[in-house]
Amino acid sequence: MSNEPWLPTSPRRRGFTLIEVIAALVIFSGGVLAVLKLTGALTAQMEYAATTSELVVRSEERLDSLEQEPFASLTLGTRSDTLTVRGRVYVRTATVTTVTGLLKQIQVTLTRADGGQGPSLTVTSYAAALW
Repeated sequence: MSNEPWLPTSPRRRGFTLIEVIAALVIFSGGVLAVLKLTGALTAQMEYAATTSELVVRSEERLDSLEQEPFASLTLGTRSDTLTVRGRVYVRTATVTTVTGLLKQIQVTLTRADGGQGPSLTVTSYAAALW
């Protein structure tokens, strides 16, 4: 036996075996795949939330413009237009109905024009006549 500090004292080599390395790579790759799957799901949720937020803004714009009209000039019926939200075409429908002689309901609905998957939204407000 040598007293040299840089020589190993046992005949066994130190380090990792091939099986230990392969096991570590399998565990690591499983973690990476889980993170990638989670990232895809989070991206889809973020897109859904962003689309819903923009639908809220667009429906509130239409609702606000109808609420600003004088009560007598709010015509009963349904009016529709199309708009593009985050690359998808939506139909915005505004419906004015009479609740009582002094109260009208205004409802704005946004739905996908192609009937596909994705968020849709309906907001409702009321306009009242002055007594």
